[in-house]
Amino acid sequence: MAYSDVVLSPQHARTPEDFIRLLRRLRAWSELTYRELEVRARRCGLHLARSTAAAVLDRGALPRAGFVRAYVAACGVPPEPWLDARQRIAASCTQAPGPVEAPVEAAVPLVPAQLPSDLADFTGREEQRRAVAQELTGAAAALHGVVPVVAVTGMAGIGKTALAVHTAHALTDRFPDGRLFVDLRGTSTAPAEPGEVLVRFLRALGVSPAAPVRDSVEELSALYRTVTAGRALLVVLDNAASERQVRPLLPGVGGPAVLVTSRNRLTTMGPSRSVELGPLSAEHGVTVLARIAGAERVAAEPEAAADIVRLCGRCPLALRVAGTRLACRGQWPLDRLAELLRDERGRLDELAIGDLAVRDSLEPGYATLLEATRRAFRLVARLGTAVFSAEAAAEVLDCPVDVAEAHLEALVDASLLTTAPADGDDRAGGGARYRMHDLVRLYAWERAVAEGTAA
Repeated sequence: MAYSDVVLSPQHARTPEDFIRLLRRLRAWSELTYRELEVRARRCGLHLARSTAAAVLDRGALPRAGFVRAYVAACGVPPEPWLDARQRIAASCTQAPGPVEAPVEAAVPLVPAQLPSDLADFTGREEQRRAVAQELTGAAAALHGVVPVVAVTGMAGIGKTALAVHTAHALTDRFPDGRLFVDLRGTSTAPAEPGEVLVRFLRALGVSPAAPVRDSVEELSALYRTVTAGRALLVVLDNAASERQVRPLLPGVGGPAVLVTSRNRLTTMGPSRSVELGPLSAEHGVTVLARIAGAERVAAEPEAAADIVRLCGRCPLALRVAGTRLACRGQWPLDRLAELLRDERGRLDELAIGDLAVRDSLEPGYATLLEATRRAFRLVARLGTAVFSAEAAAEVLDCPVDVAEAHLEALVDASLLTTAPADGDDRAGGGARYRMHDLVRLYAWERAVAEGTAA
């Protein structure tokens, strides 16, 4: 259909709404997608972000002249008549359009690259990394317009953020429109508010939301979904507190993908895939130690190195602390640190250096528990076995089994316990089985002593 055969002359427009309506008709006439318009504008030496185009055409405000020139030229039509019509409509308005009417257009295409640096000593987790990457880039979700959401969970210090950042860096080529990252501070006393994060994300994408909607999470989330629609964008939401915090930050249409890390199980959010991290293998634990403390040094004392890995519970954070302490004390033999770690009463004191401390990583999760569940946490550490049953916990808690099990499940949700396979330790007894990591057990003992429940 020829251009002249359609009522597309901008001279017919009298109001900003008329003008926007004609711009929508122009795109329908061109039969071009927003992505194709962006490419054609670039060939003309003009900038037209497809996210901006979608947002502008979804509103009734008069767009900026630069947008009109790039958009109309990309549609294959001379822009001058459209610019004249825009100027006429703007002059007839009693008030020039303000920032509330449209997002601020970016001067240049913005491709956010917000990921923290990858860890030089990252090792292991190949199976988990592959599973996460496959889900984030899966063709099935894209085919149905679904946004893939992958949740990585596990206890404090187990390497959730390291896995997420490492995987996101490896997928840079698969998400050319950018990588957004935010620490949601889910374990702090002041978790990040979704509205605050949305404003930051929108600015990173080249859009400044208008002041009147800045306090409305619903409107900000809707604008965010519009801007991210169809973009090959990876969103990393680190250290999430809850589903309520995460939901407004999820894009709505296929193209983007979301990677969430949390100590809590995000059971009602319905992630496409949930990956729970456990301790590293002994071999990978030694590798982490060697990369930080020095390969020759670790190779010279293999037995001491193996002891350190075991006493750290194969926990990446604990191993990073141990390796850093050795690196700072080049004259120490590895066996000296192993000897210090063998004393359970002081082990958590030894696993601290600078701003890295195993104890500090466990405290926030404990602080969020109800008092009755905190008491259960302190008391089940008395069982003296890594694997135990709900019945055994009920005995030490002096309560019915179903009450004990409710407390244990709350501890599982907070990643202070994990469920154990049915064929676990024979001492565990019958029924459901639970496992407490050695470092978590030591922390529970500390809290029991401090709060008077150790007797």
